This record gives sequence, C-alpha cells and structure tokens, in this order.
Amino acid sequence: MYNLYPGTPLRRSERHLIRQIFSGLTRLKEEIGEVEGDLAHHWRQISPSIWRFYIRPAVQFHDGRPLTCNDIVTSLNRARKLALFAHIEQINIIGLHCVEFELSAEDDNFPQLLATASALILPANHDEIEHFARSPIGTGPYQVIQNDERRLCLKAFDSYFGFRALLDQVDILMWPNLTHQSDGAAEDTKLSLSSTEANATWLSSSLSDKEYIAGVASDLTGGPSDLFEEMFLEQGGYFLLCDSQSDKWQQPESRAWLQQILNPYSISQELNPAIRYLWVPATSLLPNWCHRIAPIHSASPFKSTAPNAVIRLAYHDHHPEFPALANAMANLLRRNNIDLELMELPYEQWAQGAVENIDIWLGTINFPVPETWHVGAWLLGSPLMCRSICGRDHDMLHHWHNQWRSGDMSSEHLSWQVVHSGWLQPLFHHWMRLKGPANAQGIHLNNLGWFDFRSTWFEPEEQ
Repeated sequence: MYNLYPGTPLRRSERHLIRQIFSGLTRLKEEIGEVEGDLAHHWRQISPSIWRFYIRPAVQFHDGRPLTCNDIVTSLNRARKLALFAHIEQINIIGLHCVEFELSAEDDNFPQLLATASALILPANHDEIEHFARSPIGTGPYQVIQNDERRLCLKAFDSYFGFRALLDQVDILMWPNLTHQSDGAAEDTKLSLSSTEANATWLSSSLSDKEYIAGVASDLTGGPSDLFEEMFLEQGGYFLLCDSQSDKWQQPESRAWLQQILNPYSISQELNPAIRYLWVPATSLLPNWCHRIAPIHSASPFKSTAPNAVIRLAYHDHHPEFPALANAMANLLRRNNIDLELMELPYEQWAQGAVENIDIWLGTINFPVPETWHVGAWLLGSPLMCRSICGRDHDMLHHWHNQWRSGDMSSEHLSWQVVHSGWLQPLFHHWMRLKGPANAQGIHLNNLGWFDFRSTWFEPEEQ
C-alpha cells in the first residue's frame, strides 16, 4: 500500500483508503449515493458555468497546520491536468472561506465530480513532503502512523472536523506469500495475529479464490462454507480491451473474432471447476446491463499460413486472479495456433497504458456509488480507456465526453457504444465477500470491497 496519493493511478483498495485519510469539498453518502458536504458546508450554482463553494472554518491537517483556500486551489489546479477536470477554466478565492470555479462547459454534476478521489484536498506543499505517497497528510478521519511492507496503521484523528471515528485504530496486515511460507514463517504469522485476530475482518481480496476454496488460512478467514455477514455481486468486473494502436484490431471483424475465442463462457471452462461459481459471465460493465458486440462476420487478423502468430497481453502486478485468467486465454488461443505472450506491469504503467506494442489489456474495475455516473467517468477519464475505446478517432472521444457531461448521453448508452464497437469486452463479475467479528456493529461491505472505518464499532462481550 505504498501509493496513497490522490490524483495518481490507484487500485480499488487504495481508492478506499485515501478516503479515510483525505477529505474533498464534497463526498458521497454511500447508503443512498447522494453528494453531501465535506470540507464545503454549502455550495450553489451562480450561473450555468460558475459554482461557488463555502469552506468550513478551523479545519486542520494531520500535522496541525490549518487548511486554507490556497490548499484547495492548489489541489484542484493539479486535478485540471486530468481529462475529467479539463473544463475548469479558473479557480478563484472569494474571501477567507470561499472558492469559486469558472467552467468552460456546463456541468450539472460538478459537485459529484469534486467527490471523486482525484479531487481530494492535499497540503499546498505536498510535493515538498518526503515520502508523501507512502505517509500522506490529509484532513480526513484517519492519519497514517506506519506504512511498510507488513503493516499499514491508521489512527483516528482527534482533531477531525467531523464526527470522530468510532474505531481508534485500524491495522491492515499483509503477508504477500501467505500460502507459500515455510512452517517457521507460518508460525510467525500465527503469532503476529494472536493479539488482533479477535477483531480481524476478512475481505474477498485477502486470498485468491483457489486459496479460499482450499481453506488456506482458515483460522483467519473461515472456511468456504461459513456464513458471511455480507456478499454481493461486484458493480464492475474483469474486462479485455483491444489496443487501438495494434494493427490487429483495426477491422471490426478482427475484434469480433477475438471475442468469439476469448468469450467468458469459454474462459470459465478453463478455470478450476471449484471456483467457477464465484465468477459470473458479464454482459456489460454493470450486472444489470446487457450489451453486446455488433453482430458481424468475424475474421482472424492472421493469415492462415502465418507461422508463430503472437498476441501480446498486459495485466498489472499484485493481483492473484490475473495469471489464472491469462493462462486460460492462452489455452484457448493455442488451440487456434496462436501464442499468447504475457506481460506483467507495475500498476501505474498499466493504468496509463504507457507501454507500446501491446495488443490487448486485461484488467478489473469496481464502480463506487452512484455506479452509473462512475462508469462514464471511468470510460472518459481513465488514460487506458481513452487510449482505445474510440479506436483512433479522438474527435469521437471528445464528442462523447461533451455529450456525457451535458447529460445528452447516459453512461449506459456510452457503455453500449463502446461494447458494441468491440473495443471493450466485459468478462466476469466477481462475488465480493466480507466476514467480520460477531460483535462488530455498523460494518457494511461497500462497492470497493471494503467498509467505512469511521462508522464501525465493537459491542463489548458479556462477562
């Protein structure tokens, strides 16, 4: 968890954690998916393109320094470099506790945009603070006390401007090779857990599905037959993206050919039978949507006589399921006399699409509430998506962005356009699971596979 830096490529766990550490002008009320005040206690739209936000007084950063409007302006000027924030023309300080935004295009969902992870507020001098990405300073309910390869420790910030968090401290413990340790290392892990396991909570991302089904670390996680407090189908899932720079996919018939071979039903047959029930074939980006590639004749991009045909696939590191999925795809392609060359990338490189000569990208995405808005924000704001969802037609991408922002095109219709074209293929929705202690109260699984630390508490055990 070395990157807790808003505005940079973040995995879903990191996206959850930075919301415990930082505050934005607004935030999302997860229970109902509505925007509410955070650092801003009130806001109003002065004109179609001007928004004014009124800032809470006496807010402190974790190091005791007071929040100023300059911190807000600096943070959001930094966000303007990102595609979703490019319509911010100017940010002005209006008085001691007020900032005003001038937009180049109308955006009725602007308060929603300011609730995203990229709009969280950092100290104005954050780039001068040593190791800021690992040990950041925010104004949120928790501050980072320790962050190394074994443990991330968050402590409740007593000077938080909102309701003080109910959990005094949260320890996130990490054993990257839990299932491959020697007996001595396993015993060390058991001893390390002895003082915390009574209040330990297990998430579906804690182990790979194969390890979970096998009952690995069952003392910590419980067996696969145990009842979980919460379990639901993820809002999002695994996907394949054809790279628009690859000459293999310039014809829609070639993209249709790829989807015929690497369809989720065929892939699932290559997976371990014991884990298949945890994977639901996807028909779109959200489980309640149904989109498909345009019905078209398919044709291989390779000549039938071409020897040693190769497709290069990239996925990011530190994800337990990607190798299994990639190997399943390799089996299917091998039957068609095609080799699949795999490339594992650091997450930042993968998210930026910052590698040349890649044919397809394997990834996964989870959408926070409100899910439909975040689908559009991801498709139009993610560098990896922007690279390819319109092929090489950058004017079309700009047109879609304007239509989506103005409300003339919904996220669902945008998803249909992208899936219909064959550039993006949804693969699977995964069952997300959470198991907590019996005396835990207020603990609820969210769309990122975690729970809000602020509202969780433990009921005392009866003597």
